[in-house]
Amino acid sequence: MSKKSFNRRLFDFDAHYPRSLIAGVFFLTLIFLWGIPRLELDPGLRSMIPHQHPMAKSMDQAEELFSGTGMIIIAVESDSLFSPSVLAKYASFHDSLENIPLVSRVYSLYTHYDIESKSEEFVLRKTIESFPKNDSLRQKFINDLKNTDLIENIISSDLKKMSFLCQLESSYDFDEVALRNEIVSIINQFEGPEKIYYSGFPITRAEIIDSMKKDLSTFTPLALGLMIILLTLSFRSWAGVFLPFFVVGISVIWTFGLMGWLGMTVPFIGGLIPVMLIAIANDYGIHIISHYYEYSRMEPEKSRGAILRKTIRKLGKPIFIAGLTTIVSFLGLATHMLPRVREMGFFISFGILISFLLSMFLIPAVLVLLNRPAFVMRESNHQNINKALVSLGDFFVKFRSSLLVGMTIVVLVLGWGIRDLKVDTNPDYYFPKEGRIRIHNTAIADAFGGSTQMSIMLEGDIFNPETLHDIEFLTNHIKGTHDLVTKTHSIVDVIKNLHFDFNGGDSAFYAIPEERDLIVQYMFLFSLTGNTDEFDFILDDWEEPEFTQLFVRLQQVQTIKIAEIVEDTEQFIRANFYDKHGMQLTGPAAFLGVLTRMIVKGQIISLFVSAFIIFLMMSLVFRSFVGGFLSVLPMAISVLLVFGVMGHLGIVLNMTTSLLTSILVGVGVDYTVHFLWHLRDHIRSGMDLSESIRNTFRISGKGIAFNAASVVVGFSALLFSEFLPVAVFGILVMASIVFCLFGALALLPALVSLINPKFLYEDE
Repeated sequence: MSKKSFNRRLFDFDAHYPRSLIAGVFFLTLIFLWGIPRLELDPGLRSMIPHQHPMAKSMDQAEELFSGTGMIIIAVESDSLFSPSVLAKYASFHDSLENIPLVSRVYSLYTHYDIESKSEEFVLRKTIESFPKNDSLRQKFINDLKNTDLIENIISSDLKKMSFLCQLESSYDFDEVALRNEIVSIINQFEGPEKIYYSGFPITRAEIIDSMKKDLSTFTPLALGLMIILLTLSFRSWAGVFLPFFVVGISVIWTFGLMGWLGMTVPFIGGLIPVMLIAIANDYGIHIISHYYEYSRMEPEKSRGAILRKTIRKLGKPIFIAGLTTIVSFLGLATHMLPRVREMGFFISFGILISFLLSMFLIPAVLVLLNRPAFVMRESNHQNINKALVSLGDFFVKFRSSLLVGMTIVVLVLGWGIRDLKVDTNPDYYFPKEGRIRIHNTAIADAFGGSTQMSIMLEGDIFNPETLHDIEFLTNHIKGTHDLVTKTHSIVDVIKNLHFDFNGGDSAFYAIPEERDLIVQYMFLFSLTGNTDEFDFILDDWEEPEFTQLFVRLQQVQTIKIAEIVEDTEQFIRANFYDKHGMQLTGPAAFLGVLTRMIVKGQIISLFVSAFIIFLMMSLVFRSFVGGFLSVLPMAISVLLVFGVMGHLGIVLNMTTSLLTSILVGVGVDYTVHFLWHLRDHIRSGMDLSESIRNTFRISGKGIAFNAASVVVGFSALLFSEFLPVAVFGILVMASIVFCLFGALALLPALVSLINPKFLYEDE
């Protein structure tokens, strides 16, 4: 079937069955709308990596072997921390925390004990058996504390904060918001005049859920409202405003409805889906209405049916190509290493496909039923915009050499910053510095050496001295190599302390015993105290353990450095223990380190795959590699400029900004497709190159400019996000679209007028 025949049949279908089309779309929208209430929010980072990934498997295994690996840290700050009233008050606070169903144990000053050896047995003495009632007793108590391992673990070095470590029965499979609310309720009962801080990944995830809900309820209406304002200023007609509006709204409903019917969850970056669709999905409708109005002004004597037929004939193929390139760019995320990013790419592609189909079928069907607005028939309509665009085109062509040289210099200077581009997936940085979660996390990290830990799970004969020496060897390497590491804890520390205490506190015995039977005996004697649950966190079984965990506490959650620690530790394990033990990295910090590397690899792969596919597509469309190169050049320059600016300004690449290239590749190519396609159309109609460029600016320039403006305005809604990366993402998208627009309307005319490519003159 020829293109002309297809366009005629498409218009005939729209013209003969407009009401049926409208009713069918309305019915399907109700069905998809019904699926939206099934959606659930998923703030977790763990679901980001594939289930078969070694890190995911090790985290699942650690969850099964040990009594929960989730942790919440609560710190109480007071200038009179060891007064009888404060100590008594927070003893009750400790009991309240232990009564939370999900909390398996609370470690604090109130549960700490000193080990004494008497008559070949261990005796536990509580560190705080009674509250010091006068200054002399309080000073003695403080002096005794300084001789324990409590300082910087449970008590801060300035003696103004004490912590409560709440071990959870699970790391992920629970309602984080409900747990957070229960903890906050208890804190509210006890706080004052003391200050209470609370931190931990479950708390962060709960905050993310709250912010996601707020963002989703804010972004969509705000973005839609901004789009309505822009469309009103652009088209000044009900049809020009509400037809793209309905297309966008329906595509958002169908996308979220499909997710609901498929039982999908919305990740924390899922709040970007409606904004991205609002900003991108109206492009096709804007082009159709803009050209429909422009052709109506140019040929007022023709009927609206004839104008619509011409609009579809002129725009059908370029809009199809533009839509296809945008869909391909987001489907390029299917090559990404992170499953949630792949899902995002699929659903955004689905929404864009729906918006394209609705623009090609629903909008013409409605326009068939509506009279054209009277203002579009007036000669003065949009003349100032047309003149400005044509003048810009003339300027870019006239000073093309200076423009190209200047652009090259700018690209080299800004693009050089890509060397300094960094990746950081720290969830804390989703929130502003002055926000509660950042303040609390910083206070706890400064007092107790960090609130994030990396774990190394080891399999073998745990009580074998050789195994314990290997754990100590690994521990010393990690502590001696990385400044970010503040503390470590393992079964080695427990056994060395038991050996030390059993031998009267002689420092010569603060070492690993050389006989396995002696180690087993120590563990048996300690079990007689009735505190074997002390080992649940580090041993799978206290009698005959086969697995243990080494914990590494980190001062800050700098995922760049964590990735370095993870990589170095993995290399050290392979070099020294490849034939001995099964060692696996696990825990939140190790997870973030792995996630960081996956983001970088996934970003690079998906970018090159989608860009290469689109280059091939455009080369086939224009039957010229030069045409393919010109189509992707502005987009490629925009990618380089944006990432270069991010490097210069210290803006990190994270889960949110990793979607930036998909928008640049998809949307950026749209502008070049429309410019080159319509430029070629004018040349084939008999115009020379100069006049063709002027007519392309006059007829298609408004559609391209309005299109870019709608994307910028749509993404401006992200500036109101509570997530800092999302707000920064909005700024970056707005800047990148401006780069793409400049590339299409300045760089391309200058290049085309300079090289006068042959593909513009060849017949299809």
